[in-house]
Amino acid sequence: MKRISVTDSARVDRVARGTFSIGRLGRCLAIPLLVSCGGCFVHKPALDRRPISETLPEFQEAEAEALSPSPAYWWEAFGDPELDDLVRRALDSNLDLQSLAARIAEAAAVARRTGAPLFPTLDVAGEYAADWIESEPRQETSSLGLLLGWELDLWGRIRSARRAAILDTEAAAEDWLDARVLLSASVAETYFEIREERLQRALLEEQIAANETLLDLTRLRFGQGQASVVDVLQQREQLAATRALVPDVEARAEALEYALDVLLGEAPGSRERIAARPLDAPPSLPEVGFPSTLLESRPDLRAAKRRIEALDWRVGEAIADRLPRFVIGASFEGAGTPGLDTLVGSALANAVLPLFDAGARVAEVDVRRARLEAAIAAFSQDYLEAVRDVETALVRVRKQSERVVRLEEELAIARELLSETRNRYSQGLTDYLPVLDAVVTVQELERSVITSRRLHLGLRVALHRALGGPMRANLP
Repeated sequence: MKRISVTDSARVDRVARGTFSIGRLGRCLAIPLLVSCGGCFVHKPALDRRPISETLPEFQEAEAEALSPSPAYWWEAFGDPELDDLVRRALDSNLDLQSLAARIAEAAAVARRTGAPLFPTLDVAGEYAADWIESEPRQETSSLGLLLGWELDLWGRIRSARRAAILDTEAAAEDWLDARVLLSASVAETYFEIREERLQRALLEEQIAANETLLDLTRLRFGQGQASVVDVLQQREQLAATRALVPDVEARAEALEYALDVLLGEAPGSRERIAARPLDAPPSLPEVGFPSTLLESRPDLRAAKRRIEALDWRVGEAIADRLPRFVIGASFEGAGTPGLDTLVGSALANAVLPLFDAGARVAEVDVRRARLEAAIAAFSQDYLEAVRDVETALVRVRKQSERVVRLEEELAIARELLSETRNRYSQGLTDYLPVLDAVVTVQELERSVITSRRLHLGLRVALHRALGGPMRANLP
């Protein structure tokens, strides 16, 4: 018959009874399992955290706007297939986005690791030893068994930590979604800026050709004695000034192209360059909803809310850490010299009650509560800034639209003035200075109109960025 030996804190009692029942131990372990699964929480977080300053009923700047329903992906509102392709390529291949995706996997692994102590640990341990002395038989011992350990989460300390880690994982996912919004906006802004520079370059070629024509005219009139050398020099200076603008425009265009390459996750210079095309007016404004909808539509606000909830659970973890801990364990092994001919079992129950730590655990609770209050205040501030961003984008989009109209009206008048001054100059009714002033004004306005149209598109992008899209988590 195999001998059963028991050790640790229950040895004396169980040896006195004569036997050790594994079935009894299993029933004993089942009781704390039920207790642990149904254990209480010493701190109940407020799960519906909302900013303190959520009081605005509607966006002030959206009252008189004719709004249109938003597509599933905000950039589709511009109706530009080239932009659609660039944004999708960036969302598929951007390296910063891939880095954030890896952080989600890291946070999920941390959550699994944090929750692992809720379950028992089971290890296998084995040992073999051999001792010998000259002229004496060799002594061999061996053992092989299972080791069980389990902390009972009676107060919810481990469950609170696990819930906080899960919320951190959700916050990391929201960070990834927010990065997608920012990336798509950066691609769109860079794309429109490139198109602006391409248009500016094409316009400069037209203006250089027009200035050369005017220079030929002044030279002809100078040769006929109808103009002075000052007229020729003035027009030559205007032509040189226009040509001097070309290198900067070309440099900006290439720099923006390289920046777009990196946003797409591609090597600079490997992509086909964007051609010059007119900048169309943006479509009508999207539905902006209410300020409170930003709490659900903006991923950065959703991430902040998840982190507040995580901090709230960590307060509960710190409170539970002040209470007693209960750990149970058991081991079962076969041992012998040298064979495994003896079954050895042991069990233990351990309780640790914090008695004196100079207030360290209490201070930790206060620290976490202070962090929670700070996070709530920051969340309210972020919400106010989000509302401000939408209001600002709405008013700037509207005013920029007005500015484009005003500039186009001014340009039309300036072109009429240029035509009239050229006619008067050709008839000898005036000198060349009014013509030169009109040329400078027209050419500056032509460049300003292109820039203003691009700014109008960029402000629409900023509005979508302030609204958090809309854009779904995955592309179709």
